[in-house]
Amino acid sequence: MRIYFLSFLFFLLFLAPSYGQVFYNLDFEGQAQLFSSKESPFWMHTNSRGRLDEKTHFSGLLSYEAEIDLGGDRSAEFGLGGFFKDGYEDGIYLDEAYFSYSSPKLGIVLGKKQREDLFQELSASNQSILWSLNASPPPGLRIFTRDPYFVNGDHGIGFMFSLEEYILNDDRHIDQTRLHHKSGHIVYRSENNFEITLGAQHFVQWAGNSEEFGQLPGGLDDYRRIFTGMASENDVGNGQEVNALGNQIGSYELIIKTKIRDIDFQFLYNHIFEDASGLKGGNLPDGRYAVYFEDNRDTFWGNSWLKAFMYEFYYTKNQSRRRKSSEEDGADNYFNNNLYRSGWTYRNQVLGVPFILLNEESRFRIGTNILTVHHFGLKGDVFDKFPYRFLLSYRKNYGVKDSFFAETKEVFSTLLELELINTDYILKAQFGADINSQEQSNFGIGLNFSKTIF
Repeated sequence: MRIYFLSFLFFLLFLAPSYGQVFYNLDFEGQAQLFSSKESPFWMHTNSRGRLDEKTHFSGLLSYEAEIDLGGDRSAEFGLGGFFKDGYEDGIYLDEAYFSYSSPKLGIVLGKKQREDLFQELSASNQSILWSLNASPPPGLRIFTRDPYFVNGDHGIGFMFSLEEYILNDDRHIDQTRLHHKSGHIVYRSENNFEITLGAQHFVQWAGNSEEFGQLPGGLDDYRRIFTGMASENDVGNGQEVNALGNQIGSYELIIKTKIRDIDFQFLYNHIFEDASGLKGGNLPDGRYAVYFEDNRDTFWGNSWLKAFMYEFYYTKNQSRRRKSSEEDGADNYFNNNLYRSGWTYRNQVLGVPFILLNEESRFRIGTNILTVHHFGLKGDVFDKFPYRFLLSYRKNYGVKDSFFAETKEVFSTLLELELINTDYILKAQFGADINSQEQSNFGIGLNFSKTIF
């Protein structure tokens, strides 16, 4: 991997000028926060891209980007970033190290690159219920469409796809677990700004080395099987992979977009599945239901108090538990797995929707995945002068498979972020709180400082 990045750096420094203009960017971001409990309020560490954990008081991020204009709306980019933080594990960490290529239709990323935020930091799970901005991105290769390929022209029927391969190189139960991801979507776009997208995401944790079972299947034929969702021909993990090879999880997706008088509207639905029962809808109505609007006009209703709004509802109480056959083969257990026991996590942070929580005591395996959540996000300007972001979530936590809480845990989690200064640097104040039904409430304050050095 080091050889690749040295080659890319050589390309940027010596060869890129012959192709087009090069834009350099060096940014710094610092975070400081205090809180009343042992851990910070939920929204003061959640969806921080792996840069903060529950006990972080201080962090600092330095990131560098170089973008090369290749002409024809094509570009290449090299990025490198690192951060330090305190918390559960103090230290210096790699945030990004990547090379990417972008054309109007296609994107390629090699390395470790943060994902794009699609909803102005208002969504709990961003693009998918299975892949949020909560954890650090793993290193790998990503090939994806940036805009639909249409059968004819720039509207009508089109399609989008992605193919991604990663290595989960953190400290986990199965060492060097690989992560496969692909997606496919059919898109209809009209000439008057109406668009509907229907498709699916498919993820598989596979291969790796187990202390108990040794090297797990990771050959070419095994890749074919995880790609198509097939089971292994041989016994794997003492019969712990019955339905399909690897830890497989996916979602059906429906996205409806339209624009009315420069206001963008979206409706999103994600249906989650882990096996054939979920594929057939046996776990309905589990999933994510969301609406989002973004006002691109100068004012909204005569002022700028509200420029963007998001509402999301998450429901995971079924998990195929209501099927008669679940009495024999068991219910689902979202983000957990018997063989890949670290589950749907990376560096001890949940990869998917962050309302699904780690075990509180060990921070190993998922401890809460049966829940309902109402989540709101708002963004605008106070007195046309101070930009703000406000998050409010009300969740009911019921427990995890075979271990329901004796009493439902109800939590209100909130965050108010107010931009105080925006000159040659940006300074934001943050106020967060968790109001719990069973535990002492938790309050926090923070400051976020960011500056473009050049």
